[in-house]
Amino acid sequence: MSKAELFAELTNLVDVDPFALLGVSVSADEKRIAKRYRQVAKFLHPDAMASLHDAEFAPLPSEQELEPKVAAAVIARIVNPSYQKLKQEKGRQAALSTLRFRVRRLARTEKLVPTFEYARQLSEVEDNQVDIFYEQALSRLAEAQFQSLAGMHTTALEICQLNLVFLHRKLETSVIRPKRAGLMTNVVTPTAAVAHTKPSAQPKLNPESDNSTSPAAPDKNAEAPEVDYARKHTARAKAYLNQEKYEMAVQELREALKIAPQSPEIHSMIGQAYYKQKLSGMAKAHFRQALKLKPTHKVARKYGQMLGLAVPTASIAKDKLKGTDPAESTKKPWLGRLLHR
Repeated sequence: MSKAELFAELTNLVDVDPFALLGVSVSADEKRIAKRYRQVAKFLHPDAMASLHDAEFAPLPSEQELEPKVAAAVIARIVNPSYQKLKQEKGRQAALSTLRFRVRRLARTEKLVPTFEYARQLSEVEDNQVDIFYEQALSRLAEAQFQSLAGMHTTALEICQLNLVFLHRKLETSVIRPKRAGLMTNVVTPTAAVAHTKPSAQPKLNPESDNSTSPAAPDKNAEAPEVDYARKHTARAKAYLNQEKYEMAVQELREALKIAPQSPEIHSMIGQAYYKQKLSGMAKAHFRQALKLKPTHKVARKYGQMLGLAVPTASIAKDKLKGTDPAESTKKPWLGRLLHR
């Protein structure tokens, strides 16, 4: 293909799958998308490309290699338009709707047959490995996405097919909740499966018990209960925390907080994720909120002390949890003697 033909196909993909052109996950939030955009823009900046070609041992540029002028055109015609579509939630939801429509149409006509290796493997992995395999494959593809114009074209098509297979697997095995950032899916992970079969078991990083997001006891005569999305997000977050993928854990926990904002357990988990990333300010805010909601929360108390928060003693925390004020309780005997009681 000539440069003109490659540019034409890549610019057409902006309206089809901007996620593929940027090399980001279809479940990425605005922070992750902005980070990827900055990385790509920095790599394709004309000054960076010029210094690369001016190096003493730089190879001679091929016909389709990203020279400074070509890189500038890629930013202007492909990267920037894709980012504009994805930087706001409304645009992301519109792009996801387009992809889901394509998935349903291709599946209905039996034309969703993967031809690229990663997409083919994704169509065959176990349900509990879909999310992890998808993220790993996407990361590998995105590493060398912008080395050449032909490579950009091939990689964009491969990521686009990977996205379609991923969404198809989700539509096959889960219910996607509309009007929420990212994918609200019923991921079948070992932790999530336990949470689904044992309603009393709350997925947590630590064994601190909390019932703020636990479902009520099922009624045999009632209809099937709605999916507990907060529990599913925390289950995925716990898996990411165990894998030390803290940014992805934070993303899941943010979604859980939208559903259960008064859960001290979720606040404690997101505080731990921020603490592991050395973001002490964000960690303090969530541990403080967890202690406000549940002063006896052992994990929040432990990390709160490590971060220098004013953590109440165990006895005061229990009194606050019961709704009594220790200061008032010490005054009552004196008031009683004054009133001869």
